Amino acid sequence: MLLPEPEFQQAPERSLVAMSRDFTLETRTAIPGLWSEFWTRKSEFPGQPEPASYGVSYAMQPDGRFSYAVGLSIEHMPEPMPEGTCVVTLSAGRYAVFRQRGPVGEIPMLFDAIFSTWLPNSGAKQREGAVFERYPDDGGSPDMMSYEIWLPVAG
Repeated sequence: MLLPEPEFQQAPERSLVAMSRDFTLETRTAIPGLWSEFWTRKSEFPGQPEPASYGVSYAMQPDGRFSYAVGLSIEHMPEPMPEGTCVVTLSAGRYAVFRQRGPVGEIPMLFDAIFSTWLPNSGAKQREGAVFERYPDDGGSPDMMSYEIWLPVAG
């Protein structure tokens, strides 16, 4: 897989209404099931300020466990929250943004390349904050879609 050159961007804090589950590097292949559940329930979520969906990896543990959330960016938290959802906050700051168009099945390989090749060789330092995927609503399909991986970096 050819790793795209990142763009560096400043981003504001964002809040997502999301569905979240816990995974490990070995069980991350079950993440598409969470996305399927999200798509069946998306109409329950309040309106969002942009036509994009988010996948967020957070609460990383040294043993490889992490939480993963699927959600939508919104301006105001709904009252009440849709059942089984939570709020996930993406930190403001600088990000290395990797934009790609291709099969959604390539995303784990892109993550692996970013963390095993690009980050150690880039001189960049990862900062506190969740790593997230942004999926613009561009009419793509799982076989060919646009997606972005946002890695929080210092500086």
